Amino acid sequence: MAVIFMLGAILPVYADELEDHQRQLQEVGKDISQTRSKIDSVKKQERSIMGEIQRLEKNIVANERQLESTVDRIAYLEENIAQLEIEIKDAQQELDDKTELLSERLIVLYEQGDVSYLEVLLSATDIKDFLTRYDMVNAIVEQDVDLIDTIDKQKHDLETKKSDLAVKQNELKKNYEDQKSIKDTLDQQKSNKKGVLSSVQQEKNAYLRALEELEQTSRELESMIRRMQGGSTTQLGTGTYTWPTPGYSSITSAYGMRYHPILKVRKMHTGVDIGAPGGASIVAADSGKVIHCGWMGGYGQVIVVDHGNGLSTLYAHMSAYAVSNGASVTKGQTIGRVGSTGWSTGPHLHFEVRINGSYTDPMAYIR
Repeated sequence: MAVIFMLGAILPVYADELEDHQRQLQEVGKDISQTRSKIDSVKKQERSIMGEIQRLEKNIVANERQLESTVDRIAYLEENIAQLEIEIKDAQQELDDKTELLSERLIVLYEQGDVSYLEVLLSATDIKDFLTRYDMVNAIVEQDVDLIDTIDKQKHDLETKKSDLAVKQNELKKNYEDQKSIKDTLDQQKSNKKGVLSSVQQEKNAYLRALEELEQTSRELESMIRRMQGGSTTQLGTGTYTWPTPGYSSITSAYGMRYHPILKVRKMHTGVDIGAPGGASIVAADSGKVIHCGWMGGYGQVIVVDHGNGLSTLYAHMSAYAVSNGASVTKGQTIGRVGSTGWSTGPHLHFEVRINGSYTDPMAYIR
């Protein structure tokens, strides 16, 4: 949107030309008011998207940590399973060796004849020999049984442990795939959000370029004031300014550099903001002549009063006017009402003091 200001051509000599340019200014002011609303919306959208991207990035980081942990756990289980396979192989070898030993023992018993444990006992020569033979036979039987049980139990325990680890490994692999799928989704969402953010930021940059044009409006205003004052040294006011909002003295934003509440950028605040309810009276800080009464871009509805000797005061964001262009006003006279027109976050008066059109700290002039 091209913002064209012809403030320099507003000369008090030609009333019809003055009205024509004021009409143009008010039309542009309406466009700027709409732009302000768009900037508010875009800034909120940008903050929302950036918040969503930050949330996604946190989720992605957490997800990546889970993936790393899962990979480590899978690797750990694979090592355990590999170790168990070695132990099972060793146990199987031990089982084979002991089975072979048992087989050799049975073969020896067979080759020595068909001698049963009962025959061994019955061939005892006396009770002492019988008990000795009984203990020997019993020990052999217990040893054979224990040997078989031990081997079976060892092998069974190892195979059970391997089976359990394999189940856990499969569960972890499935969990890894699920987490990987979540990460892919989060990455895609982040990519989409960044695309939307890029579009929103391009839109924001376009509005920020409009801000530069609005700052040009302020410079044009300085030029207009200088030309309309005509370099006159005539004293119109007393030189001592009264407070412009009777009964309301709270300064909500001082003169100087600040973080703009709407544009969210650092820029010069060319006046002071005075907190007051909508409709509260605004009075002329000093006697003078109204040289501008109308819409002025981000200032909204504005009145500029020339006090002579290059001094002027500006009253912005007004909701209503009580005087008109060219009117003479006296110090303390009501000239309008507090409002929230233009670039404003709520009802207040933006008050400026200008010297030959250039802004200066208003607090240096108010007594």
